[in-house]
Amino acid sequence: MSEAGTQDHAGSGAHHATIWPFVISIGAAVGYVGLVTSLTTMFLGIAIFVLGAVGWLRGDLRSVSKPSYGTAAPTERVRVSSRKLATWLFLVTEIMFFSAIIGASWTLRQNTTTPTNPWSLPGQVLNVPITGLNTFILICSSLTMVEALASVERGDQRRLRIFLSATLLLGITFLSIQAYEYTKLYFTEGLTFTSAPHGINPLFGSTFYAQTGVHGAHVTVGVLAMAYTTLKAFRGGFTKENHEAVELVGLYWHFVDVVWIFLFPIVYLI
Repeated sequence: MSEAGTQDHAGSGAHHATIWPFVISIGAAVGYVGLVTSLTTMFLGIAIFVLGAVGWLRGDLRSVSKPSYGTAAPTERVRVSSRKLATWLFLVTEIMFFSAIIGASWTLRQNTTTPTNPWSLPGQVLNVPITGLNTFILICSSLTMVEALASVERGDQRRLRIFLSATLLLGITFLSIQAYEYTKLYFTEGLTFTSAPHGINPLFGSTFYAQTGVHGAHVTVGVLAMAYTTLKAFRGGFTKENHEAVELVGLYWHFVDVVWIFLFPIVYLI
């Protein structure tokens, strides 16, 4: 193996020497067990997961972002980043996850709607204009994310920080408007998980909160990842040569934006 290859291999080993990914996996396993056993076990798993994530991110925050490549043979290097491959595989599973939720909700709508148990008409309960504005905000956040990646690829640190901050702000704005919408629907309109106003099919509330809530949870994860990425950018953690984390966070962010582009017309307009 060449000297450069030896150095790369050593760097890869140093990256994987941390115990935090193992702690995260243990926390996830305990949390999933808690879903079918007890809330105490579930919260214990969540606590372990958060501890591992915080420990891993603290260590990563002190280093420059570098791509991670797998090795097929001692003399042959596969030029596909393992982290990028893992991200794409994760997004494939997310596509199946959201497809199942949307498909199940649509099936419930088709099979339970009757003249005496109707589904909500567009705008009857949900605020279409404000959600349309929220959709526009989320689409704009994808554009600022594209600009952030383009900036770091040019080595422009100032624009990278500006556009990452803008993306973070737009994401927080989206979640804030959704939280306002939830509060108004639940406490003012009377749309809950088990009931709906105006004689509307009660399952409308269940499917609405299931679809938009799961998406909102994913946006929340994206905002947290964006906050971390932005903090690291302000600390000089990304360079023109090494900025894979920005690209991977961008992939996830574009994914949640695309999912919402499908959810908005299905939930609010049809």
